Amino acid sequence: MLYAFIVLVAIIAGSYADVVFPSTHDGATLAPSVLVDSLQHWGRQAASTYERFEDWDACAACQHPDIADTQVNATWSTMVPAFSRGYVGIQHARREVVVAVRGTTHVMDALADAQLVQVPWPADTQAHVHAGFLLAYQAARPHILGALRQIEDDPELAGYSVRFLGHSLGAAQASLAFADYVQHANTTERRRYQLVTMGAPRVGDSAFAAILDGLATEHAAGGVQGFGVLRVVHANDIVVHLPRMLGRYVHGGREVWARGSDAAGWELRVCRRAGEDPGCSASVGPLWWSMGDHLEYPGMRLGIPKY
Repeated sequence: MLYAFIVLVAIIAGSYADVVFPSTHDGATLAPSVLVDSLQHWGRQAASTYERFEDWDACAACQHPDIADTQVNATWSTMVPAFSRGYVGIQHARREVVVAVRGTTHVMDALADAQLVQVPWPADTQAHVHAGFLLAYQAARPHILGALRQIEDDPELAGYSVRFLGHSLGAAQASLAFADYVQHANTTERRRYQLVTMGAPRVGDSAFAAILDGLATEHAAGGVQGFGVLRVVHANDIVVHLPRMLGRYVHGGREVWARGSDAAGWELRVCRRAGEDPGCSASVGPLWWSMGDHLEYPGMRLGIPKY
């Protein structure tokens, strides 16, 4: 009951609060405008998953000039054993393969106490992850890995980067997909792998966060955009602070703390410490958490998505 009360108060109070970035901030650096452009591009890719489609041309959100030339290689939509939807696509102009996973309108339901149980991460049983997130990813796994293996075998796509993208619970599944695929990737092939999440909940324990951080370091391409794992947080987004279970859930990757909108422009701060930098979004208290901030990210502004 106390947990539910805190979440309810956070949603109400956070809806009226604005994040205040410190004027002098030792834990982060202002991001260059090129990162804003990249995040808007990836945000549009992630946002397109909220529209149900079988054909890219039939997807209204997919017709933005920035992503309209995406060649879709595979789509999936599962309800059993868990809900998952997304696609694997290619953007030849950017020499980029995209794995984009859809979030859900029932984010708070999935983060309820009954769903907080952790289970061993199959690739490393010393690490543990959220059971519900893993179940959803396992529904998508054959579709994602099947499409990526076909791409691996295509010599015309050699050297293309592979980016895993997602918002909300889609970000949680994308995190699992990234760890699963890259841990077993063909290391003799020169590819860059990257995970970019927006509004991601905590996915696993400190051991799983260490796996993400290790992969992030191994596959960093140099520069701000080159971090192997970018975790984007909009202002006071409530979801990034959940689940809260006595430290058993921990974020991995490099946080990019964002304030603003596509219309007004974005101010981004790249946090200095990997994981949960106490000088970035971790400094926002529960009374200021906001569900509204969860629905807007670079390249993405969501209402209530339809299934």
